[in-house]
Formats: sequence, C-alpha cells, structure tokens
Amino acid sequence: MAPGRGGRKVGNGGKNRKNKDHRQSGLKQRANKGRWDDICARQLRPDLINKVLAEKTKPDPDLPGLGQHYCVACSKYCISANALEEHMRTSKHRRRLKTLSTEKIYDHKEANAGAGRGGVDNGLELREDMALG
Repeated sequence: MAPGRGGRKVGNGGKNRKNKDHRQSGLKQRANKGRWDDICARQLRPDLINKVLAEKTKPDPDLPGLGQHYCVACSKYCISANALEEHMRTSKHRRRLKTLSTEKIYDHKEANAGAGRGGVDNGLELREDMALG
C-alpha cells in the first residue's frame, strides 16, 4: 500500500469497479445449459439406466465419493448416499428429471436442420410420364 493512501489494494484480476470481466461468467454458464440433454435423456431410458449406473459407479479415486453415488439425470457425482438422496429431493433435480422425461430431445438432426444444413431438396421429382414443355 502506498503511503498516505487509505483502503486496501485490489489487484487487476479481482472484482473492482474498473474490471468488468467477472460479469461475463453468467453468460458463459448459460450458453451450455442444455448441452448434454440428449445424452442424459437417452441414458434415462428404462432399458439403459442400469447399464449406465453400473458403468458410472465403478470405483474411481479422482471422483467425489470414489464415484459410487451418481445422478444420471443431472450427470452429477455426490460424496455419499445421503448427499445423493438429498440431491434427489431438490426441486432442481426434480425439474430436470421431468424435463428430460417429458420433452422431446433436441438432437443433432434437428439442430442441423435449424442451421440450414438439412437434407438436400432438389424440388419436385419429375416422373417419366410427364412431358416437359
């Protein structure tokens, strides 16, 4: 701190009135909001959920709770069975589960069609019995 100067010194990376970079974090988080919904919805199907849980709950020392407690709908690992049960009772989890089970999945085919990269449309097909002009 410089002599005669009051207050604390704030570095360039923090939240100060000159630095507005911290405001961008909300926009970045919202951009990927529904990014993995197609994968999660596919994993929630009754015929696949047991296989997915068996694969995701293999012991792994790098994951929380050794990877033993996994929520398929939220793609989230919890540290204990109690924490997983608490997570299952949250409104955020229930809302996501309802969304994934009721709404139609936005898949790659639909995304490509929305971006104008759909199937080729060559117009009306001409039949042989139709004479041109």
